[in-house]
Amino acid sequence: MISVVIPLYNKVHTIANTLTTVMSQTYQDFEVVIVNDGSTDNGVEVIDRHFHDPRIRIINQENAGVSAARNKGVKEAKGDWIAFLDGDDEWHPEYLAIIQKTIIKYPNAGMICTGGECCSINNENKYSYRIAKKYVNKIRIVNFFENPCVFSHTSGLTINKEIFYKTHGFPVGMKCCEDYACTQAIALISPTIYIGLPISKYNGGVEGQITSIDASTRFKYLKYVVDYYNLVMNDYIISNQKNKLFKIYFKYDIRHRIKGFIIGKDYKSLDFFIDNLSSENKKLLFRTEIQMYKKRYNLLSVLWILLTKCIWRIHNFPVVGEKINTRKINSKYLSW
Repeated sequence: MISVVIPLYNKVHTIANTLTTVMSQTYQDFEVVIVNDGSTDNGVEVIDRHFHDPRIRIINQENAGVSAARNKGVKEAKGDWIAFLDGDDEWHPEYLAIIQKTIIKYPNAGMICTGGECCSINNENKYSYRIAKKYVNKIRIVNFFENPCVFSHTSGLTINKEIFYKTHGFPVGMKCCEDYACTQAIALISPTIYIGLPISKYNGGVEGQITSIDASTRFKYLKYVVDYYNLVMNDYIISNQKNKLFKIYFKYDIRHRIKGFIIGKDYKSLDFFIDNLSSENKKLLFRTEIQMYKKRYNLLSVLWILLTKCIWRIHNFPVVGEKINTRKINSKYLSW
């Protein structure tokens, strides 16, 4: 049995659609654990009204954040494998069937990630693929640190419960990047399987998502971004530093973050970010490089970061396939 964990916070406008995609799965040996994280709307009433299935359990808690809700769902889950789904996303009808076949083939995996579609609700339902070009139509073991940004999406994530409890799980109190912190902790200690099929769907532009917050609020969230980098680096250190791709990816990711601040001329965020990185993270960068950022040598800084990106790409890391020819993807997985 697979346990499906759905954190719920004020998703009355989407939860019925999300849950319908779960109950419509061709693979039916699952349970659904919905953790109501102190919602102030009537999302629970909507579930009770439209769904009458004993496999659905609703657990209520005071608002503690999405990390606490997901961790609670894992704790309450009866299955050995946990499939996460956010309350505004969707699954293809074959999603759990494909996950189950993958579990059987790779029983020692710690984590299974899938490709998917991205739908922008605010842009006339514009779609793009969130899938690694390198692995289209393939299911195989990957080094997660080839590109976590391509592999990792919570609604396309299934984890082994035993492995999950060997990590810190989703960091409670971290209001962003908590999903990356969890998946990278798992990837550092166990094999990751990637399914190169678009079988999950992320719906962007939905009310209440962090992507809709204003600039001033974004700065308040920057603390959690720094916490994420420092926590994951610490995870890497205690994992005995076995993953050879981790530092290659991580130094690129830090530089990419810095480039965003420079291009946006957000020097307040730039200084805060650099000043609060751990010493181990700063070791990934050259001292002269850090001074270049701090002294606002913007053009030189951006050119340097773009050069390092080219070096990173030489390693043939997978990139997101927004422009993938649909004929290259098995057509039976494209009908939603």
